Amino acid sequence: MSGDGLVWLILLLLILLFDGTAIHLHKNNKLSLWISGIIMVLLVPIIGFTVGAIFLKISRVVDPTDTHEGSAFAAAFIAMVLLANALVFFITGIVLIIVRFFKTKKS
Repeated sequence: MSGDGLVWLILLLLILLFDGTAIHLHKNNKLSLWISGIIMVLLVPIIGFTVGAIFLKISRVVDPTDTHEGSAFAAAFIAMVLLANALVFFITGIVLIIVRFFKTKKS
């Protein structure tokens, strides 16, 4: 598997994990989507640095003479996509609260 394939695979698995958990908790009325978005925003730097460290170790094993900046770019890409995903959840949660507020106000 190439490095690009590994980045996309990890990104897909992380998005499925985060989104699946947030949607499951929202459907069971245990956690609002905007709170899930905030939790994701707080977890993204930890995950980004962890993935960066893992990519750096893999890069050093595969090619010890390389400068290894690709591992940092890949980790930053994953972190930015996860951050955008968290922002979508946060905004969606806020919109749902506003819509629910106006629906209950009309009744």
